[in-house]
Amino acid sequence: MKSQHRDMLPSVERCVGALTDTLARLERPERCGEESLGKTVAFILETQARMPDYLRLLFRVLTLIFDAWPYVVTGKPFHRLDLARRIDQVEHWGRSRLTFRQAVIAFYRSFTIFVLYSELSKEDAHDGVRDKCG
Repeated sequence: MKSQHRDMLPSVERCVGALTDTLARLERPERCGEESLGKTVAFILETQARMPDYLRLLFRVLTLIFDAWPYVVTGKPFHRLDLARRIDQVEHWGRSRLTFRQAVIAFYRSFTIFVLYSELSKEDAHDGVRDKCG
């Protein structure tokens, strides 16, 4: 019961997971797998951990705000929404007139795409070596 209650609270880690999953599905719907998603989330969280204190705190706060945003309407944080509602929130924030909202989406989108295409590049290189070796 306690873990279920905790899952309803805003969380940076769970939000990053859901946001990364949403952005990956928008960018490359055919490439969404648990393994690549896990690598992407880990990379983003590691990147945030290496930020200077003031930026790390800022992005943690903004991520929590993003996760809590749908509470008013749905009674759930972002990470508990279905895919369609998550996509709606991402698109709404990405088009917002409020710069901080656009910045949150741009930050996560940039790193998600970076990891997705890095993984594709590794796979292409691996496939090329395998084709040459027969």
